[in-house]
Amino acid sequence: MLLSDKFICAGDKYSTISERVPAPIFKKIVLISSSIQKAEITVCGLGFYELYLNGENITKGRLSPYITNSNQVIYYDNYDITELLKEENDFEFLLGNGMQNALGGFIWDFEKTEFRSAPKLAFAIEIIYSNGKKEIIEADETVMVAESNILSDDIRLGEIYDANKNEREWKNATVTDTPNGEKVLSIAKPILPREDLKPVEIFKEDNAFIYDFGINTAGVCRLSVNAEKGQKIKLTFCEILKNGKFFVDTTTFDHSKNIYYQSDTYICKDGYNEWTPTFTYHGFRYVKVEGITEEQATKDLLTYVVFNTDLGKKGEFVCDNETINTLHKMTLNSTLSSFHHFPTDCPQREKNGWTADAALSSSHTLLYFEPTDNYKQWLISICKSQNEDGALPGIVPTWGWGFEWGNGPAWDSVLVELPYQIWQKRNDISAFEICKDIIIRYVKYLETRKNDKELLEIGLGDWCAPANPRKAPLILTDSIEAFDIANKAAKMFNVIGDIEPAEYCADFARRIRASIREHLFDKDTCIFAGGSQTSQAMGIYYGIINEDEKNKAFDYLLDVIRQDDYHIGCGVLGGRVLFHVLAENGEIDTALKILTNPTAPSYMQWVLEGDTALCEGFGEYDGLNSHNHHFWGNISAFFMEQICGIKVCADTINIEPHFPSEINSASANFGSIFGTVSVAWKRKNDKIVFNLEYPEKANGIFQYNGYVCPANQI
Repeated sequence: MLLSDKFICAGDKYSTISERVPAPIFKKIVLISSSIQKAEITVCGLGFYELYLNGENITKGRLSPYITNSNQVIYYDNYDITELLKEENDFEFLLGNGMQNALGGFIWDFEKTEFRSAPKLAFAIEIIYSNGKKEIIEADETVMVAESNILSDDIRLGEIYDANKNEREWKNATVTDTPNGEKVLSIAKPILPREDLKPVEIFKEDNAFIYDFGINTAGVCRLSVNAEKGQKIKLTFCEILKNGKFFVDTTTFDHSKNIYYQSDTYICKDGYNEWTPTFTYHGFRYVKVEGITEEQATKDLLTYVVFNTDLGKKGEFVCDNETINTLHKMTLNSTLSSFHHFPTDCPQREKNGWTADAALSSSHTLLYFEPTDNYKQWLISICKSQNEDGALPGIVPTWGWGFEWGNGPAWDSVLVELPYQIWQKRNDISAFEICKDIIIRYVKYLETRKNDKELLEIGLGDWCAPANPRKAPLILTDSIEAFDIANKAAKMFNVIGDIEPAEYCADFARRIRASIREHLFDKDTCIFAGGSQTSQAMGIYYGIINEDEKNKAFDYLLDVIRQDDYHIGCGVLGGRVLFHVLAENGEIDTALKILTNPTAPSYMQWVLEGDTALCEGFGEYDGLNSHNHHFWGNISAFFMEQICGIKVCADTINIEPHFPSEINSASANFGSIFGTVSVAWKRKNDKIVFNLEYPEKANGIFQYNGYVCPANQI
C-alpha cells in the first residue's frame, strides 16, 4: 500500500482566534472501466478526516486518523474498498482542524507550533484490475474542494454548523507542503460510540434550559428538533453545578474564561433537524441549551453520544461493598472518558497526553481493557518527541512545550512504564522493542542531570497532594522514579538479550539506590526524607529499603497514617503504591479505612458530593479542579490484585488474595493470554469459601496465610 506524501489543502486561509474558516470538503470522481481484483485506499487527514464513498461514511471511527505532531510522525488509515466500487465512484473527504490547527490550543502554546496549518489531505487509491494492470490515483490539484456546512471546528472549543448552506462553490484544491513527520500506518483501535444517554432531569435557569445526563463522561450531544430556518441553538457543557447553578470553571482556565469553554452551535433549517458534531468532543454531565422554546425543551431534544477508543473489556471486579463498587465504576468511567486514541489527562479542559497520567493508569487499564495497540502507537509519538539532549516533554504530542516545566522522571516514566506493563500483563515485549533505543538515551540523559550527591531534582513531584505538613521532597520522588525506570529497563533489556544496555541500566539503578539510602534515608529510624505517606510507601514499594528494615519503615508509615486520621496524605505518586504496600504488609483493613473515610481529603468525599468520575484533587471541595481525571485510578488495580489476588506477571499468574473485614464477598476475572482467570470468595460461618478458575496452561502459585501451592492444582 502507498502512504502518499502528496498533500492538498483548500488554500492558505486557516482558523485563528479572530477568524474561523469553514471545514473543507474534497471531492474526487474515479471511473472504473473493467473488472477489478483488488482496490484499497490509504488516507491521512491533518488534523481529522471523514471518508465518504458513494455517499456512505466508511471512516473507521471518530477523530481519525490520530492526534499527532505532524512534523514528527504522520498516521495513515487503510481501507479495503474492493466490494464498494462501482463504474462511477464519488470519493469525498471532510477535514477538521484537530490538533493540527486547534483554536483552543493557545493554552499550551499551540499557536506557536511549526506544524500549524490549514487542514491537509493525502490519499492514494490503488486499483488492481483483473488483467493485472495497476492504477494509482493520488491527491493533486484535480481534486475539487468547497466549504462544508461546518463553519468552525475545534477539538477543545467545539463546533458551529449551519444547516442552510445548500450550495457549494467547487474549486481546484491547492497542492501544499508535505509535513516532515515519518509516515506510519495506524494500528490504533478506533474511537466508537459506547452508549447513548437520555437526560435524567431538565430544569430552567434564566433564559436557558439545563439538561442533566446523570454521569460525567465524554462525547457529544445529538440534537433532534423541529425548528424554523435560522433558529440558532447553542449548547454549552459543564461537569458540575455550583449552588445549583451551571458552572463552567472546572472546564477552563482563569486567564481565558471569556473565550475558552466547550460549546457547540447549530443554525437550523426549516422543519426537522438532526445533527451530531463531527470533529470535537466534550467532557460533561450538564448541558446549557440556549435558543429553544419551552415546547422544544423535551427529553428527546438531546441524546448524549458517549464515545472513546474501542478498548473492549479484559477484566471485571465486583464486591458486596457498594462504596468500593462505586469507586471502581468511577475509575473505569474516568479511564474510558479520557481515552481518545491515547490516554489524556481529562476530556474537557485540556485533552492533552500528559505522560504521568498514562504511566500511573497503565496497570489498571491493561487489567480491565485492551489498550495495547494504542499504547504502542502512542509510544512512537513519545519516542519522536525526545529532544537532542535525551529529555522528554510532559505532554505528547507537543510542539515544544513541556521541556522547561511539566516533565521529569515521574512523568517521563511513561517511556518505560507502558512497555513494562504490556510485558507484565500480556507477556509481550514488542512495545519495548519500539522504544529501547530511546530508553537508553533517556537513562544516559538522567546521568547528566544528577547533582553532586548523584541524585535527581528536575521535574514535577508528588502532584495533587492535599494540604499536609508532611511532603515527599522532589529530590526523593525524582530519584526513586529514576531508580524504577532504570531497574525496569534493565529487566526488559535482559529479556531481549541486549546485555550491554541491561548492565548499564542495572548499574544506574544500583548507584542511585545507594545514593538515596545515603542521603535521603535514616537507617536508624528507617524514615525517608519528608516522613510522609508518599515517602514511606514509595521507599518500601520500589525496594529502596532492605528486607530487615521493612518492618520499622512500615510501622512508621502506619504511624503517619494514624496521625493523618486515615485521610489521603499523598499525591498521585504515593497514591499509586500506598494501598498495595498496606495490603502486602497485612494492613488491607487500613487501606479500606482510608478509601472509605467519609471526610476530606478522601476518595469517599467525591462519592458523597455526587461525583461520578474520579476528580483531579482532594481537599476542600471548591469545584475548581477537573472532575474527571484518571490518574488516581490505580485503586481498581488494587481491587483486582489485592482483594481478589490476581497478580499477572509476564508468563506467571499468581493468586494472592486478601480479605478485608468490611467486605464479605468479592469476585474478579481477567482474560490472560492463557485463558480467563476467575476468582470468587465469600465469608461463610467464619470461614472463607474460595472458588478459582485457572487456565491449565498458566503457571503460578496460590498463596494465603502461609499456605502455598501451584495455582493450577487448586
